[in-house]
Amino acid sequence: VFKLTPEAKALAANFASNKGKLPWPVKSGIVSMRFGTQPHPVVKSITINSNGVRIDTEKGGKAKAIFGGVVSEVQAVKGANKAVMVRHGDYISIYNNLDRIFVRKGDEVSIGQELGEVATSSSTGKTTLHFLLYQNSTKLNPEHWIYKM
Repeated sequence: VFKLTPEAKALAANFASNKGKLPWPVKSGIVSMRFGTQPHPVVKSITINSNGVRIDTEKGGKAKAIFGGVVSEVQAVKGANKAVMVRHGDYISIYNNLDRIFVRKGDEVSIGQELGEVATSSSTGKTTLHFLLYQNSTKLNPEHWIYKM
């Protein structure tokens, strides 16, 4: 649980007040995997627990910040390229499966700012953003937060 400064509390309250109205983290795309227990994309008899959503977008598509905040982490994720984490008070938006990163840890970002280029799979040819949302350590369903997801 984050200890919040008065500024961070205000940012978190502002973020929360925009629930259901936040912009998509890509310019265009379709949700290819939803949040929660879902059928495995290949082996339909198996279910997987999805911590976020997967959004298929165009080749060369950019991941964009859904709200203003501070880049808290830029990580290389084993088997999933790179991830950018943006902190909005005690909320965190995570943009995973990025090829190129345009921001650094500590950068202040604004809503709609490009964070990185979404990676394209060499095996499937799909360009898929893995997008997650947390409040402290609680997983949130991005579909409840993003406008018309």
